Amino acid sequence: MPGIEYKGSCVCGQTTYTAHDLNDISYCHCDQCRKMTGHYMAAAQVSRDRIQIKGKIKWFYTHEGSRHGFCDNCGANMFWQNDNKATISVTAGSLEDSKSLKTWHHIFIEEKGCYYNINSNEPQSRGYGDSKID
Repeated sequence: MPGIEYKGSCVCGQTTYTAHDLNDISYCHCDQCRKMTGHYMAAAQVSRDRIQIKGKIKWFYTHEGSRHGFCDNCGANMFWQNDNKATISVTAGSLEDSKSLKTWHHIFIEEKGCYYNINSNEPQSRGYGDSKID
């Protein structure tokens, strides 16, 4: 596969992936992602046909069509996916090297925790990028 190759893994190393041509990092501040991660979700999206996953993933549906993927052994939160989209997101923390990735945007900012601030110079929106905050 041509393009930039990224590798990632869980904490225990039993689940790994290789992805090509990740999008830049999206930060999701929605209630669901904050509860799943303990803070906010930092993830990079990739087309499903541009990623190879090795290991057993346990999927958990947080609401209709939206699910998080965890290593079946150590429980590391590694993936997010909407069943209606041709993409999958990998958690930024699971990447071995993310130096070439930058911030794409912050989404669901009205649900963010009150204990942190978002860099005002980075793109922000109320939802999936459809209602930008200026």
